[in-house]
Amino acid sequence: MRYWFPLCAVLLVASTSLSLAAGPAATGPTVQLKVVEINEPGGQILSYRHLAGSSEVQMRGTQLAPDARVKLKIGSRPGFVELDINRGGISGLRPAHELGKDFLTYVLWAVSVDGRASNLGEITFEGDRPIPVNLTTPYQTFWLMVTAEPNYAVVDPSTQVVLYSVKGATGDNQALPIKGHLFFFTHYTGYESQPGDALDGIPNQLLQARKAVELASKSGVLAEDRKTSRVKEKEEEYSHEAFAQAKTFLAQSEAAYAKNPRDQAVVQFARTSAQSAENARALAMGAVGNLLVRRLESELAEARHELSDLKIAKATIGEPSVPQAKIEPAPVVLPPAAAALPPLVKQPALWFAVAGWAVAVVLLFRRRSI
Repeated sequence: MRYWFPLCAVLLVASTSLSLAAGPAATGPTVQLKVVEINEPGGQILSYRHLAGSSEVQMRGTQLAPDARVKLKIGSRPGFVELDINRGGISGLRPAHELGKDFLTYVLWAVSVDGRASNLGEITFEGDRPIPVNLTTPYQTFWLMVTAEPNYAVVDPSTQVVLYSVKGATGDNQALPIKGHLFFFTHYTGYESQPGDALDGIPNQLLQARKAVELASKSGVLAEDRKTSRVKEKEEEYSHEAFAQAKTFLAQSEAAYAKNPRDQAVVQFARTSAQSAENARALAMGAVGNLLVRRLESELAEARHELSDLKIAKATIGEPSVPQAKIEPAPVVLPPAAAALPPLVKQPALWFAVAGWAVAVVLLFRRRSI
């Protein structure tokens, strides 16, 4: 029986690996992919395929930012769609840190009909005034949203949606409304939602880089590898390389800031650090790449190999025998006539003979009765 316990354990590991392959896990090196629905009035998916010129689109604030508004001009071009937010087109946005300690900026997203969000760019400010934005997307049919984020380079949006698109002005050259629900997918749900404090005097780009490196260090395999020493997948190595670059550029930004807070190198190094840290976090958490699939395949292969070794060992060694006292059955004395008769169980031919005679007797009695 001692072999059944490891066999069961290996089977449990294999079944767990298969279940993980069917859907991302909520724990371990990756996080669960979450669906976020926007249950706000008037939300609209719009198609810009047919546009010959520009169309005006409005964005309305959610319950997190009820006073926020964005006015855009969107035009269709060969192969892409162009979005323009002019000066004065953004109003009512409060500082992002009021939505949580991890949030330092806002990002505009184009979300496809099937829920894939594409980072279009950061909404930046000069003091309290938003800076005009000119952006493009290859999507032709999508809806727009603005989320609070820890840095400008995030791959997946947070769940802190502050603005969403609604239908703009009516007219001949307007976007075509498409029926559908507003939803998106994200791996990034573990942000701190308690309001943070404003850190005046420190460039926002440097704060973003610090936060990006902090979040990456706590993410997926980057956090796990501090506790384990195992052979790493290729994408894990890439994530470590990107993370090392992020820390290097952050150190350079910090050094430049200590030397001269107004030096442009502070911003340049900080933005590069945030980009590298975000790349590392996305790889480590499975938001991009095939790290999750490869790790599950590796775990499943190891489980199968271990199970095969246990089966071979069991077949070679056999079940351990436990010595037991031999018990002789009591002799049974049969009468001479009975002892001479061969057991029916050991003589199948006798069964057929008896059955044949029985059928013959039955047929004979039936014939006489007729």
